[in-house]
Amino acid sequence: MNQVRSVALFCSFLFFFLAGCSSTQSSAQLLAEDSYIVYLETYKAYAEAEERYMNVLFNLERMPEEEDLWIMKRSLTAELEQLRTLMLQSRAEFEDAVKAWDEHLQNNLAEIKKGKNFVSPNLRGAEAKRSSPGELLPGEAAKIGRNAESSNRY
Repeated sequence: MNQVRSVALFCSFLFFFLAGCSSTQSSAQLLAEDSYIVYLETYKAYAEAEERYMNVLFNLERMPEEEDLWIMKRSLTAELEQLRTLMLQSRAEFEDAVKAWDEHLQNNLAEIKKGKNFVSPNLRGAEAKRSSPGELLPGEAAKIGRNAESSNRY
């Protein structure tokens, strides 16, 4: 049970870290958030069922002759198995959604990096690297500063 809690804690940290990386919500982010909520709800349902199961086991130790407790044990065992399967499926879906979101973020980053090689259709020559006529190109500010220093000498 401690391992399940540590996994849930890790997932929550991962989720909030990735949530902080994006200011606008993409469809991949929404899918990751939704699958995280589903995972948390199934985890909570599993924990509650496990608590009921432990309670029944405790009562069985004290009163092994009670037939109702044995019936409850069988039904809770089946319920735990179903919830465990659902929890593992929702965990896998959450991990897939986080991977899709990560791929989406990586694609956005690649597009941003690709956009640095911008060529303006309205400007020609070296000026075509500017996205607007007033934009400074890399290293251009240093050249302007050096020219200003040399012109200020008397």
